[in-house]
Amino acid sequence: MNTSSIRIIGGRHKSYRIVFKATPALRPTSDRAKETLFSWLQFELKNKSCLDLFAGTGGLGLEALSRGAEHVTFVEKEKNLYKNILKNINHLGDENKIQAVCSDSFKWLKTNKRKFDFIFLDPPFDQIDYKILIKRIYQSNVLNEGGKVFLETSKHAELELSKTQDILKDKTIGDVRLIILQ
Repeated sequence: MNTSSIRIIGGRHKSYRIVFKATPALRPTSDRAKETLFSWLQFELKNKSCLDLFAGTGGLGLEALSRGAEHVTFVEKEKNLYKNILKNINHLGDENKIQAVCSDSFKWLKTNKRKFDFIFLDPPFDQIDYKILIKRIYQSNVLNEGGKVFLETSKHAELELSKTQDILKDKTIGDVRLIILQ
C-alpha cells in the first residue's frame, strides 16, 4: 500500500500526522495553502461550526478542530477515505465534536438540515463544475448568516459568482487558487 501523510500545522493537535493511502485523485491541501487559509481565519474559528465537503483526508476539518472549531461535519463519498477520517477523529478524541458522513456531497446537500459558519470546499479539480457547486451551496441554505466559504481550485478554473457573493480573499499559490467567499 502506498501511504502518504499530511500534518496538522496549528492548534492543540499541532504536528499530528494524518496518514492515508495515496491515490491519483487525492490531492490534499498543502501546508503552505493551509497556513494561508488558517491565517485568514485564525481569530474566527473558535466555537464555530464547519463543513468539510469533499473531505478527502479530512485535513481541513481536522485543522479547524485543532484550532478551536466547536463542530465539524465531514462529507466524503470514497469509503476508504471516510473510514480513515473516522480513525483519525477517534485517535484525536474529538468524536463529540464531529459528524462524518459517507455520501456524495451533492446528494448530501439536498438532505442536510444543519447550518455552518464555515464551509471548506476542496473537491477534485477536474471532476467538479464550480458554478454548479457554488450555486448548490447557496441554494441549499447550509451557510449561517455571515458565514464564509473557502474554495480551493486550480488556478485555471473558471468561476462564475453571483452578484451576492463577495470574494473576501483571493490568492494563488503555485497551481492552486485559494478564495474566501461571503
